[in-house]
Amino acid sequence: MTNASIKIGGMSCQHCVAAVGKALTSIKGVQKVDISIGSAYIEYDEKKASIEDFEAAIEKEGYKVLK
Repeated sequence: MTNASIKIGGMSCQHCVAAVGKALTSIKGVQKVDISIGSAYIEYDEKKASIEDFEAAIEKEGYKVLK
């Protein structure tokens, strides 16, 4: 099991938190997500998912991944 923390721009409310959470939990291999406004903590199986998958899902929801 691997974990990742991602900073996210453009989130301002609980709807944003829910949208990002739903997008991340739909990715195969994700075991746990902890989302708050501006960030996501993800525990996942690195054989099934990657940071790039998470970044793409976040951006697809309309938010910006901050590096």
